[in-house]
Amino acid sequence: MQNHPVLKMIKESEYLPKIPRVFGEALNMLLDPCEFNMDECIERLSRVPKLESTLIQILKFNSTLSRKIITLRDAVVYLGAKNTRMIAVAYITKLLLPNRNGRAKIFNNSTYWKHCIAASIASYMIAEETGLCDKDRIFTYGLIHDIGITVMDICIPDYLDKIYTLQQEKGLHQIVAEKIVLNGITHTEIGMWICDEWGLPDEIKDIIGYHHHPFKKSEAGDAVKVMHLADSISAQYYAKLLGDKKSFIYNDKIIELLNLSKEFVEKVAESLPGEVEKIYYTIDI
Repeated sequence: MQNHPVLKMIKESEYLPKIPRVFGEALNMLLDPCEFNMDECIERLSRVPKLESTLIQILKFNSTLSRKIITLRDAVVYLGAKNTRMIAVAYITKLLLPNRNGRAKIFNNSTYWKHCIAASIASYMIAEETGLCDKDRIFTYGLIHDIGITVMDICIPDYLDKIYTLQQEKGLHQIVAEKIVLNGITHTEIGMWICDEWGLPDEIKDIIGYHHHPFKKSEAGDAVKVMHLADSISAQYYAKLLGDKKSFIYNDKIIELLNLSKEFVEKVAESLPGEVEKIYYTIDI
């Protein structure tokens, strides 16, 4: 897999951000805040370019604290593990998306970003309803569940445009179009590869790699199932944004395993347009 020609092109691209593997190690620590060593975590975070200044800037902007926040330790202590983790994940998304336009000429990254936000919102609502996974964590993961698409947009935009054209002009499913253009792989394999390159936690890698096929990995957890349903609901919303009138059929087995009603699923779907608009114009990752 590492030797796949498409992955080689991405790796050699001057547009792919250089993220040290210590970033993934720090995220793993922040996922289990009761066990992590503060000094070791901060040492790893300090080696991620510009992350310290980002955390301090966010805290200064949103805080009413009387004291000055001047160090990475200050920021992590006052933000807490959960908020630090969420901002850190959003930070790598920002590195991949220096602006909302991307580099592809036909594929509309701005519209696709709405799909990612919708998947985050839907996954949050499902997690809140079921209690099967952390709703804040799954919301953050929703923003990067299609990181493979974003990587293509900045590193091999011509390939992404070809995929998008096949979808729109030939009516091919996204995964089918990707396998044709990318010589047998899809955005999920690209996303899993980038997780390995950056040392991201396995639970993030699983969501990125299996959200389209939650039963492909036998031990895939509840978070993957939640993201699969959320992504399916969001895909219908995204299709409408593109003017596609085809209807989507949700996976009944997933709905049953999550112990949800179809009425709840429809309620989530109906809420997405309004909720996405609220966030899209205010979120600044």
